[in-house]
Amino acid sequence: MLLDCREQPFNISAAQITEWANRRLGVGFDQLIVIELQDNDLCYRFFNADGGEAEQCGNGQRAIAHYLHHQGVVVEDLCLKGLGGDVVLNYQDEDHISVTFNQTAKVEELSIAGIDGFYVEIGNPHWVYHEPDLTHKDLLPMSHLVANQFNSGINFEAVKKVSDQHIQLRVIERGVGETQACGSGACAAAIASATLLGTTTPLTVSMQGGDVKVSYDLACDKITLTGPARSIYQGSIKTHE
Repeated sequence: MLLDCREQPFNISAAQITEWANRRLGVGFDQLIVIELQDNDLCYRFFNADGGEAEQCGNGQRAIAHYLHHQGVVVEDLCLKGLGGDVVLNYQDEDHISVTFNQTAKVEELSIAGIDGFYVEIGNPHWVYHEPDLTHKDLLPMSHLVANQFNSGINFEAVKKVSDQHIQLRVIERGVGETQACGSGACAAAIASATLLGTTTPLTVSMQGGDVKVSYDLACDKITLTGPARSIYQGSIKTHE
């Protein structure tokens, strides 16, 4: 769900976000996306379904690019600022929308509970490990164990290699639960898989919600996520008085 707050202040409580996120009683979403203007700079904010603010969301950035393009904004090397650092958006068409994170990813080999994995920070934190039984594995017990190792929780990614240029991914997202797609998670998984699985860049990342492509340089300080985005509906919603 995306709110355009470029011309009005964003003043929504965590409880209101949680209510809207409910898929039975509200609008239903994994994350709330907010666009704001600060000192004439375009800025982004993301809020998880539990009402907590997230630093970054790769798919959310591409949703912003899609929205702004259809609002008549030229989305070509368009810079946005926010908690997760500056990003650059490019809109080619609905199937090729990209976000580039111009920052150095923090990548650290980190084993938890005897399982080899990687901590990857790309504006927000991730832990990635190789799971051969990706389709059938119950990931929740392991994800809780991993999340408890970090004071602010973590995004949990399990990957399986298809080929040197292709991986499959499942994500249990902090503040959301298992989600069908996670853009920053796809980027973190792609970077970690280079060592974990011997994959290369660019890399196709398949998730339940579809495929994206991730490319990065060897320094991991320019990471680009490319994929499709679609507008489902638009409307208005009342806030609590």
